[in-house]
Amino acid sequence: MPRPSPFRLLTLHYALFQLSVALAGGFVGAYLMKLGFSLPVALLAYAALLTARFGLRLISLEVVRRLGYRRAMMAGAALCAAGFLPLMGADQPIWLAAWLLLASIAESLYWPLYHAAAAVVSGGAQRGREIGLRTALGSLIGIVGPIAGGLMMEHLGPAVDFGIAGGLTLLSVLPLLRMGQIPAGPVPGMRDSMRGIDVRGIAAFAADGWMSSGLTLAWPMVLFTSLGSHYEAFGMANAAAGLVGAVAGIACGRGIDRGQRERYLVLVCAALTLGFALRALAGWSPAAAAIANASGAAVAGLYVPVLMSVIYDRAKDSGAAYRFHFAAEAGWDMGATIGCMLAALVAWATAVPSLAVLPGALGVLAIYHFVRGQAPAAAPLGVPAGA
Repeated sequence: MPRPSPFRLLTLHYALFQLSVALAGGFVGAYLMKLGFSLPVALLAYAALLTARFGLRLISLEVVRRLGYRRAMMAGAALCAAGFLPLMGADQPIWLAAWLLLASIAESLYWPLYHAAAAVVSGGAQRGREIGLRTALGSLIGIVGPIAGGLMMEHLGPAVDFGIAGGLTLLSVLPLLRMGQIPAGPVPGMRDSMRGIDVRGIAAFAADGWMSSGLTLAWPMVLFTSLGSHYEAFGMANAAAGLVGAVAGIACGRGIDRGQRERYLVLVCAALTLGFALRALAGWSPAAAAIANASGAAVAGLYVPVLMSVIYDRAKDSGAAYRFHFAAEAGWDMGATIGCMLAALVAWATAVPSLAVLPGALGVLAIYHFVRGQAPAAAPLGVPAGA
């Protein structure tokens, strides 16, 4: 029996990992709110996690050098699964600190490796379709996962939901066992990790992080409170959004492959701006919040293929995809950290939770500037390495 292609194996891994995120990861902010964290404090906790993640990146380089790309990504996923254990006691300072530390170590290791692998095991003329399908797959998982997660969180408790999610994260490691070499270029040394970096690509990722502080970190907590702090209602709202996002992701991916990326970029930036405005006004009405959430998912289905098709092309063409994404993820952390701190300040100063999403809107202009008219990265920087 022939071995499945690396793209299919990585997609299967992604599906299982994202199912875990949809079941439990998407409820982390809501869970912190349920434990009694205020929105500003919860956002500052995320900022602390991102700061630690940024600082631990140089340590992760040595882990990758010793284990190789594939085994290090497996270790990162396993650590993500382990992070659910201290999270269950996050109302105690010691367990909150343990969760922040473990999650930051796991994510600093896992995400640059995943994106580097995604950049090099696929691409070419079908890049947009592949990313569109991945986005649609994530959105479809985002239909089933939030419903199941909401029901479990509401009726069975966080321990059951987080336990199942941790098991799925461990299960996602199995497809990686069958993957061969990941040709993501040489593992850079500490001194070399930030040399010759793709400034434009990193700036685009930093802008995405800034924007995500409003859309993917602050907004879910705002939505949860606007829906009466009920896990089940929160899960249903996200499930409806997932259905809309799936259709949008497929349509946008195919349009990119037909050379329509620039047209979609203008549409996406306009829709993102409108989405921020809807979210800022949605705090006064649960119905408006649900509508803003669904429309936001449609925009995300268009936005992710536009951004990531550019990023993955530049990473692959650089000849050093891991180094590219190592630096890009550092930029994302910096942007998201600053965005979370500003969102916390707005939430504290105004006492209107929905306004906390507004600082993230500044990232839209930066995204348009750095993604518009991007050409592939220049000459290759290294040779394939790492198994």
